[in-house]
Amino acid sequence: MENLRKTENKEECYKCGKLAFLYEDPNIEGLFFCEECWKERFKTEELERMGYDEEIPYED
Repeated sequence: MENLRKTENKEECYKCGKLAFLYEDPNIEGLFFCEECWKERFKTEELERMGYDEEIPYED
């Protein structure tokens, strides 16, 4: 996440609505998510790389 652009102030996360420092999506300019939503996204992307097409319930 260190190579993602971070907001200077706390703002509302586009996905969950939490007020936090956000990180910009490198593929969609102006779209920002909190750290927790990014972690969930990274897990989902990894599952997709492993061949899972649907959301898989998982524990933290």
